[in-house]
Amino acid sequence: MKKYIACCLLMAGLVMGFSAQAFAADTNKRMRGDVQAVRLPAGTTMKLELLDEISSRMLDMGDEFSAMLKEDKIVDGQIALPAGSVVRGTINKVTPSKRLSRCAVVYFSFDHVVTPNGKQVPITAGLYGYSELTLDGGVYSGGNYGYAIQQNWANTKNIVSKAIDWGKGTGENMQYLCVPVGAVGGSIGGIIYYVGADIVDLFKKGNELVLAPGTNIDILLTQPLDIPLH
Repeated sequence: MKKYIACCLLMAGLVMGFSAQAFAADTNKRMRGDVQAVRLPAGTTMKLELLDEISSRMLDMGDEFSAMLKEDKIVDGQIALPAGSVVRGTINKVTPSKRLSRCAVVYFSFDHVVTPNGKQVPITAGLYGYSELTLDGGVYSGGNYGYAIQQNWANTKNIVSKAIDWGKGTGENMQYLCVPVGAVGGSIGGIIYYVGADIVDLFKKGNELVLAPGTNIDILLTQPLDIPLH
């Protein structure tokens, strides 16, 4: 009797074991189908067009914005992410413009991309090829007082150059007189402009950052992006 019971228990264990293996195999198969994805590797660049305005005057920390992918991203001959896909982001911090011509700085990040089947996939990316970035990743427009001085000096040289060109344009006979007069007059006017502009910029607030809808920006994936196919 004991042998019979032991045999039955052994058979039941084998049946349960086979059933568990079959269930696990089926589950793994379905899971592999559910998570099948195509990967955009780190280093991939994406061209985006802003759908919302990013403005230091209007936005605050926590506000969201959206951008649209401008071109298909293709991996191994298939479209991993089609043009028109939406990438969403969040404003992390806004530093307002200040006197001494210190411009506003906006810090923002890209959070996720909406796939064609409506799934939201986390994305890790940063701006690519954007010239006006702070060392800690903020976006600005116009710099600070040092930048303002450089612009004033460029305008001063332009004033002198135009004054000299005026002298050259007075004719072959007159230019020998008018060119020196233009150079001296332009230099005096340029110096007056330069000093005055520098004083004004001491008390003036810097530029606001405004990226209007339709502005084109490029981002670079810093982590791989797996796009689910199901």
